[in-house]
Amino acid sequence: MTARATVRRRRLAFGAMLAVLVVGGALALVRADRGDAAHAASSAPPHSPAAASHLAASTADASAQMPGAWLAWITGSLPPDVSTQVAAATALGTAVVVAGDTRWMTASHDDTGAVVDRPTPPYEIPIDAFSVDPASYAPFIPPNVRDEVTSALRSGKAVLGTSSAQLRELDVGGSMTFGSRTVTVGAVVPDPVAGWSEMLVSRAVGTSLGIVDDRYLLALPPGQMTMPRFASIMHRIIPNTAIRMVPPGGSTYMRIASGVNPPIVMKETFGEFSAYPQNADPAYLNVDPAWYDANIVTRTVPILGQVTCNRRLFPMLIGALTDVERVGLGNELQVYSGCYAARTVARSPTAPPSQHAYGAAIDINAPENPYGAQPTMDPRIVKTFERWGFIWGGKFLTPDGMHFEYGSKPTASATGG
Repeated sequence: MTARATVRRRRLAFGAMLAVLVVGGALALVRADRGDAAHAASSAPPHSPAAASHLAASTADASAQMPGAWLAWITGSLPPDVSTQVAAATALGTAVVVAGDTRWMTASHDDTGAVVDRPTPPYEIPIDAFSVDPASYAPFIPPNVRDEVTSALRSGKAVLGTSSAQLRELDVGGSMTFGSRTVTVGAVVPDPVAGWSEMLVSRAVGTSLGIVDDRYLLALPPGQMTMPRFASIMHRIIPNTAIRMVPPGGSTYMRIASGVNPPIVMKETFGEFSAYPQNADPAYLNVDPAWYDANIVTRTVPILGQVTCNRRLFPMLIGALTDVERVGLGNELQVYSGCYAARTVARSPTAPPSQHAYGAAIDINAPENPYGAQPTMDPRIVKTFERWGFIWGGKFLTPDGMHFEYGSKPTASATGG
């Protein structure tokens, strides 16, 4: 790894740390600049004040113009023939299917050709990459950047959201390398325009990079559309399958798994790591030991005892568990079932790293709340964790009642603010 890349990796590893003070159940969030301590998270999306300022402006600019699209996705990837089915469903109007897979970046260069990132092999950087047909995606792009985006995609270049460009320290003319394939950055746009991905490319480029799984659908139906009608259309296209559907503007992140933070937000909040898939099971990752040592710690928390998580998660975790104990519900949480785990979402080799891989999610009472089963977690405990900024997996499309993951900054009522 070059000296410049080494310095940059250290900045990213420490660039999102939270300084915290818990007194009488209150959480004080203190943010230092990038390269020193982590940022506190705002409610949506959860970024540091500095990051939030550029994202708020970026997102507000795009949100004011983003077409009001309907969103649909399922657990895993969409059926192979979904694009054909969608094209035949005239009631959906204008629609686009977005493919997405994690691709492993081996190097990046700025517009002068200087190395920005070059992790030491076999380590690589997981990138949340989407691909679209430029013509089909054009109606879903704000008019002021439509030509810029479609031109970049058609010319075989990548489109980066502002958050990804800032994290990568890349601008137009920079490049990202994935093994033997290098893609030049052709445009930098507000995050919603790029689907909150880290890199958006055309279908042709995506296929060459291995982005092959269709993940979600966006639609601009003609006339008036209601949720029951949209659901009826989608269930005819994808029968006998649980489908999550969101109306226009129904989520901060109008993309797959729209209710949780996308990888770019997790990286800005908890630090980016390099890793590589294990040979025995590529859904499990070997994470850079330097990142692990800087971010993952074992501490004793109320009720559960010793847990191993990202150091930035502990203030809100301790706050939530303290409140659960205070109201006499501690006996309801009997089994600590894990926090840090270096694996992908749903243990899929093409999915992004799980929030567990960042040490930003915790599983509790797994025996009574197995993945996919009807959750039994006490609603009062769920509400307490949600006040402290957690997202509960019991509300996922495939229920995961044991699971609580980082969502946002705790509410004022939780911290006493």
